[in-house]
Amino acid sequence: LGERSYEIRVGLGLAGEIRGEVEAARRENRPVAVVMDAGFAAAQPEFLAEAAGDVPSLELPSGENTKSLRHLGEVLDFLAARKLDRSSRLFLFGGGVTGDLGGFAAASYLRGIDFIQIPTTLLAMVDSSVGGKTGANLAAGKNLVGAFHQPAAVYADMKLLETLPAREFAAGMAEVVKYGLLGD
Repeated sequence: LGERSYEIRVGLGLAGEIRGEVEAARRENRPVAVVMDAGFAAAQPEFLAEAAGDVPSLELPSGENTKSLRHLGEVLDFLAARKLDRSSRLFLFGGGVTGDLGGFAAASYLRGIDFIQIPTTLLAMVDSSVGGKTGANLAAGKNLVGAFHQPAAVYADMKLLETLPAREFAAGMAEVVKYGLLGD
């Protein structure tokens, strides 16, 4: 990706590193905000507190129906109400829906602001958090609006998988197996 390349961190206990990104942005007087999946927020409040602290945040409902123009408008209104500017940094905590919708909001708001993706499902860790595909669904079909907008960084904390429902973990493993078969 050349100049658009970004770091992908995979590990255990990355909340402190994410907090370091928040604090670095604040030291540079860059406004920060968080958009998160409500299910993740309920399952991992300690991680969120350590990683994001008192950053203004918006919780989105879990599920594919959230990846809509209605919720995109809600995210954009949230960013505007917080007076984010072109130097701002948006932190996205959630699965593919949150990452896709939040990434599209970051691509669209002021014609593009930085975002850091924190995927919280295995599927998002191995698929949607990398590659820069962002978007929303329309009534006519999935992913009919969107943009390619690379994140500034991705933090995949494997510890977050401990509270992931078995069905969600299985969906992610299916994607892992698919990539394994495609790769070799």
